[in-house]
Amino acid sequence: MAQFQISIPHPDGEWRPITNEFVYAPSGDQQYLWPTFEDAEAARQRLLVRAPLAQMRITLAGADIGDLDWETREKLRFADGTYTPTPWHDEPWYQAKHTEHFCHVSTEQAGKIAFTENAAKGQVDRQLVMSPGRYLHRHFSEHLDNNAIEGWCARLSVQLQEHALKITQDADEIEDVYVGGPSSCMAHDASDFESCCHPVRVYAGPDTAVAYIGSREDASARSVVWPERKIYTSIYGDVSRLRLLLEEAGYKEGGLNGARVRRIEDGNDLVVPYIDAGDYLGDDGQYLIIGRGSICSDNTNGLSRVTWYCSRCENDDESHETVYFVGGGEEEWCSHCHQDHTIFCEYNERSYSEDETFVTVYSHGSEYTVLEDDACNFGAVFLDDRGEWWKRDCCRQCDASGDWFHRDDLTEYEGEWLSDEHLPEPFDDDDPELANAHVLARRRHLEAIAAVQNDGPAEGPMPARFALPDGDEPEFAREAENALPTLAMIPPTPAVTTAQPGA
Repeated sequence: MAQFQISIPHPDGEWRPITNEFVYAPSGDQQYLWPTFEDAEAARQRLLVRAPLAQMRITLAGADIGDLDWETREKLRFADGTYTPTPWHDEPWYQAKHTEHFCHVSTEQAGKIAFTENAAKGQVDRQLVMSPGRYLHRHFSEHLDNNAIEGWCARLSVQLQEHALKITQDADEIEDVYVGGPSSCMAHDASDFESCCHPVRVYAGPDTAVAYIGSREDASARSVVWPERKIYTSIYGDVSRLRLLLEEAGYKEGGLNGARVRRIEDGNDLVVPYIDAGDYLGDDGQYLIIGRGSICSDNTNGLSRVTWYCSRCENDDESHETVYFVGGGEEEWCSHCHQDHTIFCEYNERSYSEDETFVTVYSHGSEYTVLEDDACNFGAVFLDDRGEWWKRDCCRQCDASGDWFHRDDLTEYEGEWLSDEHLPEPFDDDDPELANAHVLARRRHLEAIAAVQNDGPAEGPMPARFALPDGDEPEFAREAENALPTLAMIPPTPAVTTAQPGA
């Protein structure tokens, strides 16, 4: 029958059993064997109260581990040091499943964890090896988000000492860490910058340094640090692991204002990297001091001078103009882009990108280019019949439809201005002498009606009655037949001039 005992390290290097009175066993009648693992664990906890710093583990006595049930076997492996607990071992969300999984650091594959997948696998002593992130995602995603899982994986990595924290002030090493490490605006070869050397070389002291993990040629994370003040700045790459290592080393996140960096001249300029944890630099003649002056520190070309780039073509140019956008934005463009790719709006007198929508507005022989959105404010109306924009003072509305027309496209009829589709049909379109005769006839007819109603003759000629082809007559003529005399309107015969001899 299996029994359990509590052991502590002996000076000779072995683990020796002790009694419930914390002396080496056997000793008199003091108990040093327990029938179950749980009884031995309870006794160990009581001894820890008396000696909190003592190293104690539960071991098997008088039996082989194969004689135990699988749950007790797994508990014993944690107790005797065979299994190394994971960083999340004592978390409540994990402890709820510990007696099912017995998750531990894998003894077979570096950087992995192992756990018992189910009771059947436990009985045959088979553990499933898996990456820590996958294990936590699969079984604890209801308790942990991605950031929390990443943090626990980082803790395990640090626990296993997979990554050692390195801090350097060597300029060559700093350049290698940047060029081969995580991506950023400074993570390029020196030849990609305008400066005479790689701009990050200025971080090689006296106050600043670069902390990183991994090899210098392939760093997995990096951060500019201020060792004396234990300050780290933005972390690039494997944020969780490097942050954990830095904080375990006593660092806190902060800024670099006040820190001195190397002063490297480049002709009349200075070599300066993009600094995302400090303000513009000062120059004391020996060093550049972050946050103590007006030397630009947000360029990405490696130099302190401010280089202007065209927002459209991204080329540098000294000459530039403001270009506006309908949405309210504006950009600075080089003179070439401004000349070739903008249109001047004559309403608000600004240059806009050619991608905006413009219209041409006509007026008394002139043409104006304006934004379509501003055409109405410019005093223009759109004429559907012409498909053009015209200034309002060149147009008027049809009194019948209300639509806008050019003044030349409307006809005055009975005091109203009408478009062609709202004019009455003429009597005879083929006879030029009768063109618009219906207009005159209608006007005289109305005058005659008014005269009869006023018991007096109308001034001027009486209304005429037209003789139309096929005996037809206009309706208004029939209406006045009984009230007015009927006259036949006969077009005048054109005079014929005979040329006289010698004339």
